[in-house]
Parts: sequence; structure tokens; C-alpha cells
Amino acid sequence: MASSERKLGRHHLALYRGWLQGVPLKTLADRYLETGLDLRLAKTTLTWIGDTIRQAALRNGKHGEARLLRLSLANGMGSAKSDIPTLEDFQSDRDPSGFYTEEELIRLFLESYPQAADKKSRQRQKLIGRQIEALVWVENLLATDPVPEDLVSAWFDQIVANRLVLADIPTVGALLDRIRRKGYRWWITVPKLGEKGASRIVQWLRGYESVLGELPDHTLSPLRTLALPTLLRQRNSQTAIVPIEAFAVPDGIDGGTGSNRWPGSPRINAGNDHQAIHAWLATKSGNQNTQRAYRKEAERMLLWAVIEREKALSDLTVDDCARYRDWLSLLGRTDSGDWNFRLAQSAWIAPRNTQRFSPDWRPFDGALSASSVKHSITIVSGLFEWLVRVQYCAFNPWDGVGKSLSKSNDEPEDVELTRVFSSGQWEFLMSHLGSREPTDHTSRLQFALPFAHATGLRLSELVDATLGRLYTMPVRDGTGVRWMLKVLGKGAKWRAVPIPERILILLAQYLVHRNLDPDPLANPVDTPLLARINGTEPISGSGLYKALRAFFQDAALSLHALGKKHEASAFEHASVHWLRHTCGSHMGSSGVPVNLIQKLLGHSSVATTSIYTESDSERLWQEVTDLEENHAR
Repeated sequence: MASSERKLGRHHLALYRGWLQGVPLKTLADRYLETGLDLRLAKTTLTWIGDTIRQAALRNGKHGEARLLRLSLANGMGSAKSDIPTLEDFQSDRDPSGFYTEEELIRLFLESYPQAADKKSRQRQKLIGRQIEALVWVENLLATDPVPEDLVSAWFDQIVANRLVLADIPTVGALLDRIRRKGYRWWITVPKLGEKGASRIVQWLRGYESVLGELPDHTLSPLRTLALPTLLRQRNSQTAIVPIEAFAVPDGIDGGTGSNRWPGSPRINAGNDHQAIHAWLATKSGNQNTQRAYRKEAERMLLWAVIEREKALSDLTVDDCARYRDWLSLLGRTDSGDWNFRLAQSAWIAPRNTQRFSPDWRPFDGALSASSVKHSITIVSGLFEWLVRVQYCAFNPWDGVGKSLSKSNDEPEDVELTRVFSSGQWEFLMSHLGSREPTDHTSRLQFALPFAHATGLRLSELVDATLGRLYTMPVRDGTGVRWMLKVLGKGAKWRAVPIPERILILLAQYLVHRNLDPDPLANPVDTPLLARINGTEPISGSGLYKALRAFFQDAALSLHALGKKHEASAFEHASVHWLRHTCGSHMGSSGVPVNLIQKLLGHSSVATTSIYTESDSERLWQEVTDLEENHAR
């Protein structure tokens, strides 16, 4: 059973050694202790280290060493730390080649350090040297290295240890596992720890990497600062349900001799299915979200073919593809007793937003809707169509697969546009936002929400927008100007989005809050419209998503407090994309022509935009309600 008794580590002795040599305790605490610059805790820790060392010395009959190690000679016998090197160190620095005689070297030494001739100074230096020698003995006797089974209370200050235990991190091993799985922001679930405190703990762990193992790059820096290669798994490739960049296809089913391979040489540089998929992905231009979507679907099918069907991708038949269609339709919504596939459903599903570097990563985060299954099939069918065109595959097995999906107990798809805020709900959101305390988060939301509602931008477009993409054009009538924003949308297509005067006023206020010029065009062109709390760096898509989701959840809690359970339900489920739907819906209900809404939202087809103008269901409800009331009367 692990002991909770606090252990003495090499970092503790490094701190004590520095204190003996006169290094300021504040500097040492910042360097070696998880409690950082808290001098009260640093002094407590220093006392504990000294007591532990002296007790060990006394137990081993080292009474002289016990007395000696109580003194901070550099601080106690002089007002400042002695910087006098030994004669040997002086020679190594000033005369490494041995040019001077011993007499000449001593003369140079005394000229450089006249205080060395002082008898008390020499005695102090000699005693400090004896202290350091005693610490070496203590280190060999007492110092230990942490092991995964150690309780965190054995290594950290009690306050820090208690916070970790409350976050279900009782041991050093659990701490390592949490950091490796969650990455740089592992600390957000630890109460009152914060980024700086978490950084000190990570640095402490790095000091023991020789025994605990190295921490990967994604634990040391925010993801936004890392290049893609550093985010890939720092492990050997394996044949398992892992991201495609870490996936090793076994010999024999890698597609090198697949039954559906074109008989001649392909028109791409690919000798197996894995290479062929990467060649296909390389042809997909556009924004990163589109590229990720294609990679996701190809990755899912490759993993399914090899892991579930134990076949090469280029061995799949029409029956296999029909089986994959049914598998996609049933995954995550079928009772385990009715699941007739080789691997359990849980093997394929991980919690939402699990990072690709995490061992917990899986290609799905839940069941797919019918429309998502159809979208997936469209993409993988397109992959095979391309493989046929470049003469890698002989035929496209998806050409023989029906489009009807496997029946399931899934809820029917929405027959109305439900992921949208009504006018009343939107007014409540704005009122709720106005009642919040003024903070950096609130200031950003006061611009972000109206900006997203007025423009209908996608999440990726919101975080991609910069001040340099704003421009003005003269209006036809009068001398005024209209403000526009250049937006890079799906398919790498640019479109111009109007920015109303009200949004410009909110933007100016937001810029002032960020210590920028209120005139958007007077700032650097790469300044993001939506920034992190520091006001300069662009916020990430996941960061904005989480911020808005948290606000919607807060609005739901406010309604729950008023006893409005059903009204709160919409806000509990709302996401950023609801703002885009809300923009289109409010414009449609205001009579804006569908072709203009299509232009604003960047839809490729007017059929997609028509959902915002077909609002007969509420009118039908009103007519039925009025009829029943008339009958009742």
C-alpha cells in the first residue's frame, strides 16, 4: 500500500543546496517547488527539508554534519553570497592551457579576488565546501525518486495534493496518465490549480523523466502553437483502432495485391491502400475543415476494412460496402445482444473532443444521424471513384450499393428546422448577456453573438476573420459607405458579407477593450476579429465553441431557476451552428429573398437555403389551435 508520508526528492536537495550557497529563496522556490513564489510555503518546505536532513544525520551518528547543515553560511556569516571560485575553477577558466606558473596563477587569483586573502572568507568557503560534501552523503542516503504508485501527497504540498485528489488524481501515475491523455490543458478540471500551477507540476515531472518517462510535446505547449507533425502520436505504428498516421496495415492486406487492383501500373505513386488514400487527400484543396472531413471518412473505412473485415481496402466487394453502410447506420444505437459485428460498438466510440494524440481516441464520438451516414457514403464512394480514375482500382464497389439505410430504433429526423433560436429566445439571450458581470469573456461575447447572428458565418469562418479583410464601398445613393467582410468559405470560395452599422459599433467597443484602435482599418491587417482573452491571438474554433456553449448552458440554468424547464431545453442543446441557422431563419421570416440569404450564407444550392423560408408548420399549428378553440366555444 502506498504511503502518504512526504518523501525527500533530489529537487528538495537542490533547493537546500542553493539556499546554503546564498541563492535567494524566492528564486529557488520558483525553480524547484510546485508552490512557486509563495514564500510562506517555501520557508515551510525549507524548514522541513532541513529537519529531515538533520534527523537523518543524527540517526546515523553524524552529529557534526547535523550542526553544520543547519547554517546558511553564505547568508548567515556574510551579507551577500560569496562568488569566490576555487583555485582549480579559476585556472580552468583563465588558464586552461597551463601557461602560468603556480606562483603567477595565485597572484592573478588574488588580484581578481582580493577578498580570498581574508581569513574569515577562506574559512567560510571551506565550510560551505564541507556542507556540499555532506549533502552528497545525504542525497545518497535519503533522496528517492518518485514512482507511479506514490501518492501525490508524498511529493506535493498538502494544499496542492488535496486539489489533485479532488480531481481524481490520487497518485503520481494517475497524474502522468491525466497529463498524457488531456494534454497541455489537463489542469482545467483541477480546482484552483490554474495554468501556472500546472506548469510547475509538469516541470517537476520533467525533472524525473529518467524514471517516470518523457512527457510528449502536446503536454508542454498549447496545441495552437504546435506544428502538425508534433501532434502525431509519439509511439510506434500499430495495427489497432488508431489515427491513420499511426496505423500499420499488416502485410497481405495492405492492398499491394488487392483483388480490385487495376491490372497495370496506377497513375499515382502508391503501392498500397494507405499510400493511395494519402494521394487522394493531397488532391483535396480548400480549408482545413474540409480536408479533415475527407480524412475522417477515409480513415474510418480503412480501419473498418482492416480491423473489422480483416481485408484490404482494395479487396472490398459490393457486399462489404453494403455491410459498411449498415454498420454506420447501427453503430452506437444498437443493443449489445442485437449487435452482429465482430468488434463491440464501444471499441469504436470515444467521448467528444478526444484529441488524436490520446490513447482514448476513436473514430466516432457517438451514433451518426441518417444524413451523416449518407454524407459519409458519398465521400467514400467518391474516394473509390477517384481510385478508379487514376487506375489504382478496377471498379467502384459503391456503384452497386443501394442508398436505403438499415432500419434502427433511432429517432426520426427533424421535420422542422429545430436548431434555431426564435425571436423571443434571441431577445432573452441578449438580455441575459446584458446582465452578466463585465469581464473579458463578457466583452467578447457582446461582440461575438451579434456578429455571428448578423453574418451567419460558420464556426471556422468566425475564427478566421481578420480586420484586414474588412473593406468599404460607396453606396449608390448618397455619400456614405457600406462595410463588407471578405470570407473564405467551403470549397475555398470567397464571398462578401455585409457588416451592419450596429455590428461596427460593437466591434469598435470590443477593440477598445483589447487596447486597440477603435477604427478597424487603423490596426494591423492580421488582427483577429475574435481573439483569445489576451486580446491579440486569434481564438481557436474549439475555444469559441466552448465559450458559446458555456454561455448557452448558463442561460439554460437561469431559465431552470425560474421553473421554465421546457424553455431551458433549447439552450441546453444549442451550439455555435444554431447562430447560423438563426440568422437564416430570421431573415427568411422577415421576407428577405431566398437568393440573397443563399448569397449571405454561402450555400452552393438554393435548395439548402429554402429551409429558412418554409415555415408553414407554425401557421398550421395556429390554424388547428384556433379551430379547436372555436369548437370549444
